[in-house]
Amino acid sequence: MQLKTFNVYDNQNKAVQDAFDMLTAKIHINNSQKKLKTFALTSCRPGEGKTSLAISLAISIAHSGWRVLLVDGDMRKPTASKRLSKETQMGLADYLAGKIEFSEAVSETNITNLFYFACGTDCLNPVELLCSARFQELINKARSRYDFVLFDTPALEIVADANIIASNVEATLIVVEAGSTSLVNIKRVKEQLENLNANILGVVLNKVKKHEYKRYFSSYNYFHKKNGFFKNLLKKKKTYSRVENVAAKENAAKL
Repeated sequence: MQLKTFNVYDNQNKAVQDAFDMLTAKIHINNSQKKLKTFALTSCRPGEGKTSLAISLAISIAHSGWRVLLVDGDMRKPTASKRLSKETQMGLADYLAGKIEFSEAVSETNITNLFYFACGTDCLNPVELLCSARFQELINKARSRYDFVLFDTPALEIVADANIIASNVEATLIVVEAGSTSLVNIKRVKEQLENLNANILGVVLNKVKKHEYKRYFSSYNYFHKKNGFFKNLLKKKKTYSRVENVAAKENAAKL
C-alpha cells in the first residue's frame, strides 16, 4: 500500500491532550460495552473544525494501540485528503462506483495503527453512491478489519450525504464550534438525526478558547494533576501528537 504522510504536530498543550483523552475514552467505553466500531463525525455547518478533530481523534485512538480507519466521506469537498496529500487518490467514490477494490483504496500512514481511506476522484452524485449496496458492504468490510472506523462527513445542514452515512454507522458525534454554533442549529440537527434513527453518541465542543477551558476545570484542581484519570482507560500508554491548534471537549449537557 502507498504510504501517506499526515501533517501532524507535536502539541504539548495539556488541555488539548486531556480533552482528546476524554473523547478517546468515550469512544473506547462504547466500544467495550456496546461493541460500537463505526462512527460518523459531522457538524451543523462547514468550518467548525470537524476534519481537524476527526484526524486528531483518529491519531489519539491509534496511539492507544487500536487499528483505526479514517474515511474521508466528503466526496464533494475532500478536505481531509487535501491535508494528507497533495495528489488525487482513488478512494470512496471510486470504490462505491465499482472501479477499485477495498484494499486498493486503503493507505497506510506514518502513524502506527492508523489507516486512511480517501474520498476518491470526482463524483457527480454522492447520494446515489452512498445509497448503494456497495456502501453497506464497505462498512461491513471496514468493521471486520479495524477496531474503529471514523467517517469524516460533510456538514448536516448542507447536503444529504452526512444523513446517509449517519444512518448506516453505529454512532454519530456532532462537532460544534464554541461561541458560534447556535443552540437552535444543534437542536435542529439533533432532531434531523433522530428522525433517521441515527445513534447520537454526543456533542463535541470545538475551538474552545484556552482561558475558558481552563476555567471550566479550575475548581477541580484539574491542571495540577500529573496523570489524567482517562489515561487508565486506554489500552496502553501512548505518546501525544496532535494537529495544531485543535481544542475539543465533550459537552456533557443534554440537548
